[in-house]
This record gives sequence, C-alpha cells and structure tokens, in this order.
Amino acid sequence: MRHRVTVGSRVFTFHRITGLLILGYLYLHLALLSSVLLPQGPRDFNAVAQVVERPPFLAGDLLLFALLLYHAVNGLRLVLVDLGWFIRRRTIGLIGAGAVGLVVLGLMAGALWPFVVR
Repeated sequence: MRHRVTVGSRVFTFHRITGLLILGYLYLHLALLSSVLLPQGPRDFNAVAQVVERPPFLAGDLLLFALLLYHAVNGLRLVLVDLGWFIRRRTIGLIGAGAVGLVVLGLMAGALWPFVVR
C-alpha cells in the first residue's frame, strides 16, 4: 500500500519543518546573545550588532519572518478547522491562509527593502 501525497500532507510536513527551524533559530539566537553579553559586555555586543545589520543577515530576517508567518497562519487555519470551519471546503481555507500570508509577507518585504539594498 502506497501513501498518497496530497496538498494536506505537504502542508502538514512543511508546518513541522518550519516549527523545527524556528526552534533551532531560537536556540542559536539565545546562544549568540548569551555568548556576546557575558564576556566583554557592550563592546562585543556592538561588534556583533554591526555584523548582524548587514544586508545578508537582513535578508535572513525576512526569510525567518516568512517561516514565522507561514507557521502562524497555518496554525490559525488548523485551529479554525478544529473548531469546525472549513471542514467541507478545506481548499478555501488553504487559499485564504496563503493569501493573508502573502499580503503580510509583501508588506514586511517592502518595509525591509530599504535596509537590504543600502
């Protein structure tokens, strides 16, 4: 018996992957902050802040925001499905969640764009 790959199974898998990526980022973020703040204080923190303000890191922040946005919007969609909404028309829920996510991601990209291309 072969497993059928559907849109729902792909959404589920990507939701799990984004959750793990967000958890990994959070761990690395806290490790970086604690390693910078403990030894030398503000001097080391300012040196790291200059590196993190560069365009590749800001583009990474936009990617992180996209992951967070997808995970949050899909989580809200799952809650609505559990509450009984979109039971018969799950495709409408997926399309609606995707549309909201794309609009918010576009707004965030527009807000970050001047900082990425400077």
